[in-house]
Amino acid sequence: MPLSTVTASDLAASGSSSLLLILVGVVLVAVLIAAFWWGTRRVARSRRSARVAQPPAAAARRDSWQAPEERPDR
Repeated sequence: MPLSTVTASDLAASGSSSLLLILVGVVLVAVLIAAFWWGTRRVARSRRSARVAQPPAAAARRDSWQAPEERPDR
């Protein structure tokens, strides 16, 4: 179709589908941002609960390391 036969109503009608695609893109980006935010909160919450649920024996051994110069068997 030559450019001279394209009317303004043809151009206006084709623009409505691009508006729909823009709205779909904005919604998709919003969903991706929300999923990233929610996933980050879940990971932070699981790390915090794992740190609190540490067994007392492991907490007692945390400071048990001694340098070779400090070992009593030498």
